[in-house]
Parts: sequence; structure tokens; C-alpha cells
Amino acid sequence: LIDKGSLPNPGGSTGHASNFIFLTDHSKEMTLFTLDSVRQYKELGVFTQSGGVEVARTTERMDELKRRMASSKAWGIDAELVSPAEVKRLVPFINEKIILGGFSTPGIGTVDSLRGGTLMREKAQAMGALTVVASTEVTGIDVENGRVRRVRTDKGDIETETVVITSGIWSPRLARMAGAAIPLSPAVHQMISVGPVPLFADTVGEIKYPIIRDMDTNGYERQHGGDLEVGSYDHRPILWEPDDIPSLGQSKLSPTELPFTKEDFDESLEHALELIPDILGDPSVGIRHAINGLLSLTPDGLPLLGETPEVKGLWSVAAIWIKEAPGIARCVAEWMTSGVPEIDPSGSDIARFYDHQKTRAHIRGRTAEGFNKTYGIVHPREQWESNRRVRVSPFYEREKALGAVFFETAGWERPNWYASNRPLLDEYGERVMPRRYEWDARWWSPIINAEHLAMR
Repeated sequence: LIDKGSLPNPGGSTGHASNFIFLTDHSKEMTLFTLDSVRQYKELGVFTQSGGVEVARTTERMDELKRRMASSKAWGIDAELVSPAEVKRLVPFINEKIILGGFSTPGIGTVDSLRGGTLMREKAQAMGALTVVASTEVTGIDVENGRVRRVRTDKGDIETETVVITSGIWSPRLARMAGAAIPLSPAVHQMISVGPVPLFADTVGEIKYPIIRDMDTNGYERQHGGDLEVGSYDHRPILWEPDDIPSLGQSKLSPTELPFTKEDFDESLEHALELIPDILGDPSVGIRHAINGLLSLTPDGLPLLGETPEVKGLWSVAAIWIKEAPGIARCVAEWMTSGVPEIDPSGSDIARFYDHQKTRAHIRGRTAEGFNKTYGIVHPREQWESNRRVRVSPFYEREKALGAVFFETAGWERPNWYASNRPLLDEYGERVMPRRYEWDARWWSPIINAEHLAMR
């Protein structure tokens, strides 16, 4: 293990993370990673179960919480939909009058991630399976005949045929040393900590009350001892280049904790005040800490796992969040040693990206667009708007003239239906089967069915 910083906190995103874990994802793969991670955190004794509630301010969000409830049932997670009054019972400092309900999961909690990392390192060292080299900078990765051969550092070279890049927001820089690409962008996530909170004065330990996700406003609130942390994904996308991140010596706090831009957070704070007026409206409670924290975003919001297509023996474990880190680590270890991990990582395989999707324009365009969808209601068929028309067929202009509605596949613009075929709806009448539910009918048209009938 080589790290440029000192351990246990070398200055990466983990050091400032809010460290809470919500269990349910619509993706089975990501949910399984999360559940395995919680199991490992519990075994290490670094997980504190507090419960968590996702609240809905709108009917659209309440419908989404019902879909999340369906995913919870499918993945075997204990959860329930609750009324505003029940949310108030669980979280007594919330303003239940502005919400329609909530999605409560008792198994949600927080983790001491730095302590967990330390315990894992110590265990691996005690087994003789790990050598730790901290405060050491990697200066190069040598590749011969398409395979990793050695790692160069400011303290000497290490001969090896396998390198795993686990460097978070700096991962693209290290991959570039070997002629490979790890398509991610560092992005700012804002967070403040306010306190002391009188209601939390009798709390024993780090957390007593459930964590809140107010996803209609792209925000969250969680107790941290005597303070309340308020985080937001509601601001403008603030992207950084890996090469422009301050060094350890240049950083006041850490390379991933940048100066707070208050103007980007003002609206988020107003939303939080609406939801938690008893705490945030208390004049005795002040802002004690505020940062623009850097985290890793990818063009499709998923991790980057597996051996890089460009270089044999060069593996990526990048764009990982606290909630799925140990589960992903076990998966990749199994992948590297047996080739058959217990959890299928296909959705996160770094090989899913085509060359045009590894360009700076694509990475920045998609991560900027995806940032504000972090807590968004995203339909499975929803199409990206950024970096489109990268690949078009010779018939594209003619298809466009016919009113084609294009969906993107591997960069190709492919027509899903033609508006010019709308008269077919009258021709086939009741044989065109509509979709009764609004959610099912999104990113779809009955013209598709009419076109199928016309082709038969």
C-alpha cells in the first residue's frame, strides 16, 4: 500500500465524508455492495445504527419513495413508508407540516471510516499480507508489452505486475502515468456543521436520532455528537481537474477540503431551515465548520472497477463512496484472484466506456449533468442531454426530418419512434395498447406499438 499522505487520514475524500450509509438503491449491484459493506463495518465494530428517513415534500417524491419501498422489498431490506406524524415521532426536531410522508429504514447508520481503514490495515499487516508505505509519492508506472512492470516512487522503484489504483479524485493522474484512462471528475459537495445543539446535549456517542435525506431539495441532515451536519447537492456543479487540486503543503485543511463558497449554499440553508427550524432557527446555534469537499463523480454515476482495457495488470477501484467501499474491495479481490466474484460487478466494470466516453468533454459534460441528479428522480429510460450526437448514421438527417426521437446507445443516436408516424395511432385504434401509468409511459410513446403493428 503506497500513499502520498500520512495515515490514517492522508487527505482524501474519506477524511471529510459525512460517513452515513443508506441501504436501498434501485440497482441490485450497488445495494449488495452496500449490505456487504455494512456487514464488514459491523464486524470491525465501527458501525453505529441510527436509522434514517427520506422525506417527501411533493407527490412526485412520495411516488418515488413508493418505488424505493418496492426495491427494498426486492432486496430484502427492512423498511416502511411512514406518515408525517410518524416521521415527527422518529425525528422530533423536524417540521412535519411541510412533508407528505417518509421512507424509514431502521438499518441505516454511520461509520467511523478512518478507524475502519486502520483496523483493516492492521489486520492485513498482522497476517503478513500487506506492507504499508505512507508519505510516499508515486512518480511513474512503467508498462512493457502492454503490462505493468514497476511502480516508481520518490523513495525508489517497486517491481510488480499488478497495480490497483485506489486514489479517489487523483486516480486519473495515476492511470495516465501508465497510458490508461479512469474517467472521473472531482466535484465539490458542500457541507456545514452547526452547533452546539441544545437538543443533542444529552447524546451519548456520535448519533442518537435518525439521519434525514430531504431529496426534493438535494440535501441531508445528520447529527454528529453535539452538532448537526447539513449537506447539499443542490448547488451549481463545481468541477475540478485532478491536476489542479492543491497539494498537501498548499492546503489549509486538506487537499479535498476547499474554501467554502457561501453564495452556493444560501438556498440550501434556507431549505434546511424550513425542515428543521427548531435547530437551524435557534440563534444560539452557529456554523462551526463549512467546506467545499471534493468527491469523485463518473459520467454515469457508477464506480470504476476492474482491469483497465489499455494495460494488463492495472486495476481500477475508483469513484467509491463510504457506503459500498468494503463490499467493493472484497468483490475486486475475488475478481483478481478467482475471476468470479460473488457479487456481479458488471454495471461498474470500467471496460463499459468507449474511447469517446473517456474524453474530457464527455466526462465533464456528463458529471456536471449528473451532479444535480444525485438525489434526483431518475427514470430507468431517461436520456442524457450532454455530449450528444457524437455518433450518427448516414441516415440521421433524414430520420430527424421524420421526427425521430433519438435514444443514445454507446454514443450512437438511434431512433426509438418517429413523430411522423402519429397517424398510425388512428389507423390501428384499440390495437395500440397504451401504458396506463404515467411513470411507465415516460420516455415512451404509443407510436412504438403502432410502428410494430405496421411492420407485421
